[in-house]
Amino acid sequence: MRKIWKKVLSLFVVFGLLFGLTGCFGSSYSNSSLKSGLQSAGYTVDENPTILNLDTSKLTGYQSSLYAYKTVDSKEDGILILIFDSSSNADKAGNSADGVATEFMSMMYNWGRAHAPQSDTSVYGIANNIVWAGSNAAKNAAGIK
Repeated sequence: MRKIWKKVLSLFVVFGLLFGLTGCFGSSYSNSSLKSGLQSAGYTVDENPTILNLDTSKLTGYQSSLYAYKTVDSKEDGILILIFDSSSNADKAGNSADGVATEFMSMMYNWGRAHAPQSDTSVYGIANNIVWAGSNAAKNAAGIK
């Protein structure tokens, strides 16, 4: 009887851990949910803008992009979001050591620095299936965690 209880208890522990781990992975971001949050916060949103110095055909799993902006205290507050088909492809685009990713990260960081208030310390990041650059206010408006 003791062995049965140990097995049942161990199964509960395993399922509990699996359930807990799946809760740690955020859901994918969609173009429409990001756009909706930004528009609700007063940002103008352009879908799939032309991005100079970035060849998106070299980005594996790239799906679309959003550029959102508004003027705050006579300065542009904006964000650029690149949406990928999976978190692994977004991570690969933002963290890989190959030349494409290094160039991509540098471009995104510089873009974010130019479109965020000087007080923002984080102007670039990867969240699940997206890579973003811009202001924290725009990031929060988009619902990016």
